Amino acid sequence: MLDRMWYAIGVCAGASFAGMPALAQSIDRDLQRLVADAGAAPAGVATPYFDRRVDLGLYPAMIAVFNDPAAGPRANLRGAMDAIGLVGADMESSSVPGWTYVVLPAHARSADAVANAVRDLADRADLDMASPVYLGQDGLPVIPTRDLLISFVPGTPDAERIAVLDAHGATVLERDAAGFDGVVRARTTARTGQAALDIALAIHDHPAVEWAQSDRIFWAKRKSQFPNDPLFGQQWALFQPNGEHMDALTAWTVTIGDPTIRVIVLDSGIQQNHPDLTQLPGQSFTGSGNGGPANACDNHGTAVAGCVAATIDNGIGIAGIAPGVHVQSGKIFNEISLFGFCLPFLESQDSWSAAGINWATTSGAQVTNSSWGGGGDSQAITSAFNNGRAQGVIHFAASGNDGGTTIGYPANLGSVNAVGALNSAGNRASFSTSGSGLFISAPGAAILTTDRTGSSGYSNGDYTTIDGTSFASPYAAGVAALLLSVNPTLTPAQVEDILASTAVDKGTPGYNTQYGWGFINAGAAVLSAAGSPCPADLNGDGLLNFFDVAAYLDLYVAGDPAADLTGDGNLNFFDVAAYMDLYNAGCP
Repeated sequence: MLDRMWYAIGVCAGASFAGMPALAQSIDRDLQRLVADAGAAPAGVATPYFDRRVDLGLYPAMIAVFNDPAAGPRANLRGAMDAIGLVGADMESSSVPGWTYVVLPAHARSADAVANAVRDLADRADLDMASPVYLGQDGLPVIPTRDLLISFVPGTPDAERIAVLDAHGATVLERDAAGFDGVVRARTTARTGQAALDIALAIHDHPAVEWAQSDRIFWAKRKSQFPNDPLFGQQWALFQPNGEHMDALTAWTVTIGDPTIRVIVLDSGIQQNHPDLTQLPGQSFTGSGNGGPANACDNHGTAVAGCVAATIDNGIGIAGIAPGVHVQSGKIFNEISLFGFCLPFLESQDSWSAAGINWATTSGAQVTNSSWGGGGDSQAITSAFNNGRAQGVIHFAASGNDGGTTIGYPANLGSVNAVGALNSAGNRASFSTSGSGLFISAPGAAILTTDRTGSSGYSNGDYTTIDGTSFASPYAAGVAALLLSVNPTLTPAQVEDILASTAVDKGTPGYNTQYGWGFINAGAAVLSAAGSPCPADLNGDGLLNFFDVAAYLDLYVAGDPAADLTGDGNLNFFDVAAYMDLYNAGCP
């Protein structure tokens, strides 16, 4: 059987997290109650922000203490805590020199207790300052320091500037501070955070002052980071500024794929030793090769595989949409060479193709991809696809590249999901076959993917840029693999429902034959499969803030299985890192 191959060649300061397990150990199970009772309301203090006041909340489980490192070691902080009745308080150093975070015992977690502790510590001669830990409007900690940043109105005489500072007991530490012309950093005599805020407000309101604020310590969210694969920036399908992409970065904050999930690429073979593919040894059903290419023209399968599982963060090349899963070659085709030329066709027999599909099913694979079509209907191949679907395997296939409106075989089967191609503007690619039965659309034009290494593939190098629904289909298969990574109990129908319901609507509203259910969205789909629109929101209040971090750390220290985000049965740094990735991704 001769089958056509569808493709066209051609932040300031922040706290140290190094000691977080100790920090979390004293954050008790009643944290949520404390949040509701004390943290949600303003603490009765405000910080200036240009022409308005910004109210600050209070985090009742922690305070901050400062000893000027320039003065040398003085206070025994443990002794100081014991002396004021905070026996058992845990302490962690901030990354800001001289500052220490003190986690209060459960009995001392109230607004009054915080005020008393701060007052008692500030009264000690061997400490320089103590402050509540306030919460900014983003729900993250803010700690006023005794130093202020002050911007005077241009042209204000030096004598007036000094008079303003003298009136509030402040002295100049630095002129043209923080890279600003005319901004002064000044030290106050404040020994509490509230006193520092009060002085800042008073100076801020002076007519000679544009603005004044504490040189506060604050915590900020770390934004999602791109992987270190050097060609990632050229992979518009995964992320691009115009928003027309699969939102891979959001999906990856939840999972890059479970290595137990396998996507079988039913094609012309995958280069078995490609340095940038996450794969398992393949199988050949053509009588040649070991799952890898068997002739000089067998290039297509390697390019398809890269869309699914090119390895992430290995410092080379690109990333697949599901880089943590394994692709596995089911070589059911040979590509055709005539008179020394590689033709854009694949050659198979029904028995080869059916054997490869059936092997995918019996081997326990969860997803198959078929970036091919033509040759007419085959009872053997149809039966193999139907049997796989009945046993829980979800199949994807390329819709076709003739630009017409009749989806070809096998993508037109009820047991197979037909995938059309989009260009980087988010529109249907001109070559993409559409029509009744189209399931969904995915990137398929100008796709950067893996190539056979060296001079063996489409290009002289290990990567190539290529068009075709052949590359849209494996992207969809990869997103399905991500869903199964976070919820392996999903049936094919459930995976399809999630993909359809989370796709970005294109064309006429709802389902249409041009785009199917729309532009596949990996980020939204994975969050839906994970069972939460915002998995890092552990207290369920619809916000991400310090309380969610504290709640996770509480689970971690308690050894709660819910903290095992990597699913390996162990609690370690990688679980904490996984939670912080979820947190940094934010809520959609």
